[in-house]
Amino acid sequence: MKYREFILDQKDNMLEELMRFVSINSVFDKSTVTKEHPFGIGVAHALGYVAELGKKYGFEVDTCDGYCTELTIGSGDKMIGIFAHSDVVPATGDWERDPFDCYVYDGKIFGRGTSDDKGPFMAAFYAVLTLLEEGLLKDYKVRFVVGGDEERGSSCLDYYFKTLKKPSPTYGFTPDADFPVIYGEKGINDFFPELEVEIPHVKKINGGAATNAVCDKVEIELDDSELLFDYLKRNNIAHLHEGNKITILGKSAHGSTPNEGDNAAIKTLKILGDVFAVEKLQKLADGLEDTSGKKWNGFCSTKLMGETTYCVGMISYEKGLLKFSVNFRYPETVKSVDYKDKFDTYFGTKSNMGGESHVLFFDPKSKLVKTLMKAYRAETHDLFAKPITIGGGTYAKHCENTVAFGALFPGRESVMHQPNEFMPVDDIVKSALIYARAIDLLGKLK
Repeated sequence: MKYREFILDQKDNMLEELMRFVSINSVFDKSTVTKEHPFGIGVAHALGYVAELGKKYGFEVDTCDGYCTELTIGSGDKMIGIFAHSDVVPATGDWERDPFDCYVYDGKIFGRGTSDDKGPFMAAFYAVLTLLEEGLLKDYKVRFVVGGDEERGSSCLDYYFKTLKKPSPTYGFTPDADFPVIYGEKGINDFFPELEVEIPHVKKINGGAATNAVCDKVEIELDDSELLFDYLKRNNIAHLHEGNKITILGKSAHGSTPNEGDNAAIKTLKILGDVFAVEKLQKLADGLEDTSGKKWNGFCSTKLMGETTYCVGMISYEKGLLKFSVNFRYPETVKSVDYKDKFDTYFGTKSNMGGESHVLFFDPKSKLVKTLMKAYRAETHDLFAKPITIGGGTYAKHCENTVAFGALFPGRESVMHQPNEFMPVDDIVKSALIYARAIDLLGKLK
């Protein structure tokens, strides 16, 4: 195809733009939320960057009241929609360098958002620039919608479609998951258990930064820390100790793959339960250690979408009340409220339900899925790849005629929501080639 030489020639420019994008700390910031900046000043700066990028290359720009940045180019009744997000999860954990000091090392580009979702967005953006350069964008338009609140539930796209009444694409994809193509996504629901429990010597507990990421650090404030400190030393448990404050250390991971992390909240429950002989904490720790729910009758698995998962993301304790969050992901046969009730019955908790993102299923034999598969196979020469389902939830649940498409390649390590997040440079280039071919093919569909 004509576009291959252009993308390879633009590689350095693409990386430079991505580094500028990643350098913007676009974590939701409640303290700076205003009517003009509904997700805080950092996200506003990131959305502003996208707007300036679009203007630079001749796109029509709509800032959508600060909820999204919309970039449109081309003309015609057919519209190809590309949905990406500018917000990122908090940069918790042990980073080798400043998470917003983006840099390239050993063939990888590092920084919060490089793989989720700023790198994939940039690959798709340069794919469109390539089609423009080669004169291949004819008789249809391409529209990017870059949101500002995907990581907290996608209120940005709800505003875009429901309040602003924006049209759905003829065909769309979101570069925010895995290759080859995602035709099914598990349901997602956050619920928030509370448990009355007395923990000797413990005044406060506080840990976690997001519901959809494994808790990687928990701070415990005590009136006497010696018993706990001795236990941690004897058992060689990673921690920090300063006066009567002890911090239990873990490792973050994406909420859809909690088994890949080291959950500091669950460790804390076990440690405090053992040290102070608190049966309620011991039962919680034992039951939650298996992230599939098997230990407390919360397990379900289907051939189509796989197993249930439960991720403890945030935890707090004060004045005898323990609170924590559970990010629950489930296959198509599950009714989430029933499993929340099972959880409460087993552990003796009382839980409030959060917002729900229902199961998504898209016909794998549809024109959209078959065309994206054709583009993927043509650029990777992987003729055996098949569409898949995932535990993660994407913008595809909020957009009609849209599926998730890349940019994590099969066999690659997923570092989304983890410290030292990165994306291989070659994968960015390869993704741009796939996206260029995919958009070109979608644009030619009758």
